[in-house]
Amino acid sequence: MLLSFFSFIVGLALLLLVFFVLINRQQDKKLNLYFLIIIGIFGMNRFLLGVEEFNLIESFKSPMKDNFMHQFFTVVVSYLFFDNLLFKVTPFKKVIPHFIFPAAFVLGTLLFPLNFLVIKVVFFLFSTVYVVFPGYLVWKYVYQRKNYKDLIHFQSIKVFALLTYSVYFIFYVVYNYVFMTNPQQTASGHFDQFYMISSWGLLFLIIYIFRNPVILYGEQLLLKNLKNTSKEEVVAWRSSKLEPTELEDLDLEKKVKPKVEELIFAIKKFEEELLEDFGELPSLKELAFKLDYPQSHLKYVFTYYSFCTFGEYQNNLKIKFALKLIKEGYLDTRTIDSLAARCLFANKRTFYRNFKKWVGYTPSEYQAQLGLPTR
Repeated sequence: MLLSFFSFIVGLALLLLVFFVLINRQQDKKLNLYFLIIIGIFGMNRFLLGVEEFNLIESFKSPMKDNFMHQFFTVVVSYLFFDNLLFKVTPFKKVIPHFIFPAAFVLGTLLFPLNFLVIKVVFFLFSTVYVVFPGYLVWKYVYQRKNYKDLIHFQSIKVFALLTYSVYFIFYVVYNYVFMTNPQQTASGHFDQFYMISSWGLLFLIIYIFRNPVILYGEQLLLKNLKNTSKEEVVAWRSSKLEPTELEDLDLEKKVKPKVEELIFAIKKFEEELLEDFGELPSLKELAFKLDYPQSHLKYVFTYYSFCTFGEYQNNLKIKFALKLIKEGYLDTRTIDSLAARCLFANKRTFYRNFKKWVGYTPSEYQAQLGLPTR
């Protein structure tokens, strides 16, 4: 009884999660709808079983309890989830062919009932194909060489891809074992037990999602997070386009607008790497090559989503590196001249002027603000 109640609560939580995501999504952004469909199916299954188990609706029988044919579609949606997770976009023409066989087979069994053993074997072979396919996608994506843009996306979803595939594979093994060893054509309690026990894994998934919301929202969170900067951070980006687009940039805007958040995210990831090993600053052309975006796209982003020109942005990076060094105690043993040179400024005067412009303090004043000893 306690396990049934737990499974019911998990199912309700999954349905609420789907509802929460849908009402909070941005209208012009895409979600991984296949993932929402999967957790919606899992949630509905366990929720309806709970409604029946606790007799919340008189004489109610869950339509999913003894009908396992929907699992033919679930494995296809699971494959599409991995394809969409790894490669971001799954063309509609690529989706339809995957549903042809399960739709034809399920319809065929309704019109011409088959031996239960035949259905078992067909499902086992079909589900095996659709557990191998996403496994190959994950393996290929993890180990194939990537450009910088793909690498950024990979870093954000690597753990989740490996985790969800592991859970998917375990579900595949256990479900097929229960299915193949079930001597009857109905669930007869076999699948009920599987659904209830597997709810522990789904609870872990819910917790993981709430701790890592970028899984569901992706780059939608990125510009929002750009606002949440500390008072000490040098801010270069704004979260929305404030200036009207010039006529000559209208055609370019159509190409760049859907990628703005992803592009700014790529630039910020590059900043993080650069500030770890600060050396030569890239030109706009070199940065475009590094990030694998057209140079015109970067120009558009700097024009309409940055507080500065690209030249000012380079000085911005130098000051960010200076702040990092000061926090680490660089000035405890070295001079301001040394700091200016390390941050690639031509002289101390230029360094002072840019530092005051971006930070609002002189280096010594900033050092004092941090409570560090000044020389």
